Amino acid sequence: MTSAVAFNPLTPDYQQNPYDYYRTMRQESPVYYIEPLNLWALFRYDDVITTVKRPDLFSSKDWIANTLGEFDVVPEVPSLISMDPPDHTRLRKLANKAFLPGVIRKMEDGIRRLISELLDEVQDKDEFDFVNDFAAHVPVNVTAQILGADPEIARNEFKRWTMDLLQAPNRTVLPQEDLDRIRTSVNELRAYFTDLIAYRRKNPSNDLVSALVEAEEDRQALTSDEILSLVFLLQFGGSETPSHLISSALYECFQNPEALAAVKSDPAATAKVIDEAFRHMSPVHFLSRTTTQDIEMHGITIPANSIVLSYIGSANRDETIFDDPDKFDINRQGVSKHLALGLGTHYCIGALLGKMMCGTALGAALERMPNLRPVHDTVEWMPSWWVRGLAKYPVRP
Repeated sequence: MTSAVAFNPLTPDYQQNPYDYYRTMRQESPVYYIEPLNLWALFRYDDVITTVKRPDLFSSKDWIANTLGEFDVVPEVPSLISMDPPDHTRLRKLANKAFLPGVIRKMEDGIRRLISELLDEVQDKDEFDFVNDFAAHVPVNVTAQILGADPEIARNEFKRWTMDLLQAPNRTVLPQEDLDRIRTSVNELRAYFTDLIAYRRKNPSNDLVSALVEAEEDRQALTSDEILSLVFLLQFGGSETPSHLISSALYECFQNPEALAAVKSDPAATAKVIDEAFRHMSPVHFLSRTTTQDIEMHGITIPANSIVLSYIGSANRDETIFDDPDKFDINRQGVSKHLALGLGTHYCIGALLGKMMCGTALGAALERMPNLRPVHDTVEWMPSWWVRGLAKYPVRP
């Protein structure tokens, strides 16, 4: 099976507008070997579902190794996102105790206050960058608050650590100067959270690090390395993808006046905007899996031990699952089928928190600045082959 369009996610054209490529690949080449990257790609919803539901065929074991390589912050233990059942089940059950709905509800007032303070800093400006002056700071500061981290460290260091680690997938082509900078960030991140975990063991508080330290299930507790691995995962994921979703959701509102009007007339509609933004503009393009054996799909054999990218960004616009999938529709039926937050055992552990945080940030910005509007008609997306987000978004209050 061949495709009329060669698929290479490293090209600027793809990175600015991947959705035409996804449509072509779903129709013409749903199983595709990306030669420059030496890995395989799947584009149809049902195939992506298979990779998530069949860890016996598509293992998560190499996710961190493939993504971070030698820059794995906690190489002593496998990361939660790189584990398959039953090992994953034990760690997930313990970690879940820090993300129960009751725990999340206790954080809401503090998150609202924090978002309000961030809006104080931008609302009186003639113009500001919604991405880098507001949205990027929301998850960084919220993550610091819920982890019990120092807010000054978070504001000055969390984003730098995250941005450096986002370069790790490109490590084979980076100059030594960039590699040295990533290594410095890894060392600083690890040292900071190692000290924080040790402190919370002796001085527990109402934060997630304390909750993870105290988590116990069937007389099993998390080890220090497991807590460190989870905290890194929360800091990394919590500092990056929510900021893209907040900005993308605002962009979607400005592109779709009916959605903007709905949010302004009924704050409850914000949750619908967030859910549809997750589907329509998934902050992460793909999930990574490793085949455990030769697997035949659509007449093509993917060899054992191959890296497979399951393109959730494509699956979320699969026309066999979603009606008129390229349309942004906050009243869409079946929007919950989207895969932007994963599925099953690997459903995002912070999904409830992330949705609440993003919805609160979007709603508060539009309520505080009812005349908020974009400066330009066109936008530029991040030059990334695995993260989807606006590079910048100048707005006027």
